[in-house]
Amino acid sequence: MYAPDWLLHLIYGVPAPTTQRKKPMQILAVGISRSGTESLREALHTLGSEHTHHGFDTILPPYDLEKTYRLLKKKYATLPASGSTPGPKLTAEDFDTVLGDCVGVCDLFAAEFAPELIAAYPDAKVILNTRKDLDAWYKSMQATMGYFDINPADWDWVKSWFCGELFWIRQAMCRTMMPTFFRGSFASNGKWVYQQHVAMVRGLGLPEERLLEWSVEDGWEPLCRFLGRDVPDVEFPNGNPPGAWAERIAVTTAEYHARAVRNMIIFGAVIVVVGGYTIARFVVYQ
Repeated sequence: MYAPDWLLHLIYGVPAPTTQRKKPMQILAVGISRSGTESLREALHTLGSEHTHHGFDTILPPYDLEKTYRLLKKKYATLPASGSTPGPKLTAEDFDTVLGDCVGVCDLFAAEFAPELIAAYPDAKVILNTRKDLDAWYKSMQATMGYFDINPADWDWVKSWFCGELFWIRQAMCRTMMPTFFRGSFASNGKWVYQQHVAMVRGLGLPEERLLEWSVEDGWEPLCRFLGRDVPDVEFPNGNPPGAWAERIAVTTAEYHARAVRNMIIFGAVIVVVGGYTIARFVVYQ
């Protein structure tokens, strides 16, 4: 069951960026997170495809997690029952509520909506960015995206109910995107979901002029040839190591955690005062 949008927005609504598409979508890099997504994004920016939407755009301000959640809800809440008519499809107009003026998109958002994005933007080039060492990919995901694992006993989980920004990080990423994409558990299903995702994109039957399968080790040359760009005279960007990822998340969300603790204290104080007053009134009238 999903809570009504109006109720979630009333309680946890936060300012979100408002952007409009000015240029057509150019590149859909649909590989899963930790498959060179940050290196690829920086490379695309160097080649002139700026701005390319990345996971950091999803979870760092100004961010669009409430809108992302609505896309996820539309995708998963409208799945047809067996033998019934398919529900509404996600369109370019739907995706533009999040992607706005981005000319490219990569990371988990692109992987999650890969078939829908490919259908919605038929003129965009598709890059299936992969990681050759599956075990290394799995460990890297555990060290980073493991932050979004579902754990109701987690202190951050409790705090998320007292801050709008933390709520949407948990609602969109932890309660919806991660468990649906990884079929309930990244720890248990991560590797086979990765393999299935790669096979799914390959199985779409895209022509070779539209689809490039690529990994960071391949560097500039195949990427530039695919995109029709000159090879730049610079080294290929060097990624986003787990330590830097964790530090960036911690620094950015520190304000949210502080606000959540403050709101918890205020809430607790109100409960104590109201509870004390109620008890006192009860005693007086006995």
